[in-house]
Amino acid sequence: MIQVLLVTICLAAFPYQGSSIILESGNVNDYEVVYPRKVTPVPRGAVQPKYEDAMQYELKVNGEPVVLHLEKNKGLFSEDYSETHYSPDGREITTYPLVEDHCYYHGRIENDADSTASISACNGLKGHFKLQGEMYLIEPLELSDSEAHAVFKYENVEKEDEAPKMCGVTQNWESYEPIKKAFQLNLTPEQQGFPQRYVELVIVADHRMNTKYKGDSDKIRQWVHQMVNTINEIYIPLNIQFALVGLEIWSNQDLITVTSAANVTLDSFGNWRETDLLRRQSHDNAQLLTAIDFDGDTVGLAYVGSMCLLKHSTGVVQDHSAINLWVAVTMAHELGHNLGMNHDENQCHCGANSCVMADTLSDQPSKLFSDCSKKDYQTFLTVKNPQCILNKPLRTDTVSTPVSGNELWEA
Repeated sequence: MIQVLLVTICLAAFPYQGSSIILESGNVNDYEVVYPRKVTPVPRGAVQPKYEDAMQYELKVNGEPVVLHLEKNKGLFSEDYSETHYSPDGREITTYPLVEDHCYYHGRIENDADSTASISACNGLKGHFKLQGEMYLIEPLELSDSEAHAVFKYENVEKEDEAPKMCGVTQNWESYEPIKKAFQLNLTPEQQGFPQRYVELVIVADHRMNTKYKGDSDKIRQWVHQMVNTINEIYIPLNIQFALVGLEIWSNQDLITVTSAANVTLDSFGNWRETDLLRRQSHDNAQLLTAIDFDGDTVGLAYVGSMCLLKHSTGVVQDHSAINLWVAVTMAHELGHNLGMNHDENQCHCGANSCVMADTLSDQPSKLFSDCSKKDYQTFLTVKNPQCILNKPLRTDTVSTPVSGNELWEA
């Protein structure tokens, strides 16, 4: 018999509750302190995994009790997920970590149909959840009491700067690779359901990312995993699963010239992906995560309608915020371009003040696609019919081409 899992988070009042505090997400002006206590459900005689497939948490938000249901994102990694870094003398070192028992979850709030959640349970609870239309963040507090967590609204995090954050794409898919403008799709109810698609994703962290995180590969790894978990959450309504097949960290030096001109960096990254990365690892799309400050207000750039193309199934994203959600939404936006989505115009709506494919990132990052984006995606599937995203990720999808001086390890 399996006991009911219930982790209770008791809300406690502290002298500093409501005052300003510096967290990993930034300077927070108003927050609540919570204490997770966990009861684990284990069938009699069964071996308890480190992270359960399903969990539920009870907590108070603004004095009201809520129940958070979480399920492990089992499609987050391919079965042969790999990590690559480089030794000081430039040797490529690839490992294959065991990621089946990982700590990344999606979820919902009980009795709130519009709620969502993306949570990491790796070291305490960290991530975000949407409750009654408002976005909340949760993360552990670095106090002597290791069980303390902070819960706070996204709007209560002080922004690092007030400059707008924009995508650098200026061309629509139709103008980038022309199709007949008179072509219109009358979508049937069946087509509106969106067929299941799978994107095998590689993320490359450049040398500035390695420097920014002081060479701590664990921090980079957790940052990227949390991002991809959120990207998967965002794409659930479109029935697209992003499986991370590889993380590469340019720990020794950049393998391309990364410049503040996003278009130049994107072109170089696409060339490198075609001539180098694809020769040693099969995947559908690659994104460069960089700590460089792109020119102007640009924080990302990608080719439009390019998924499955050798050079152009790529994007570049600036690691522009200490809030993981904000960077994840940026990468989800650039992936949207790869999947044929254009920037939203005034007539596009998603039920929120801003949508994923808005050309400027909103102060309240949206995880909703507009009606225009959904139609763009359906048009892309119909006209382009990209074949690489049809197959579910399997162990045999990754190839290993021996290269002199390379090392392969399983961990």
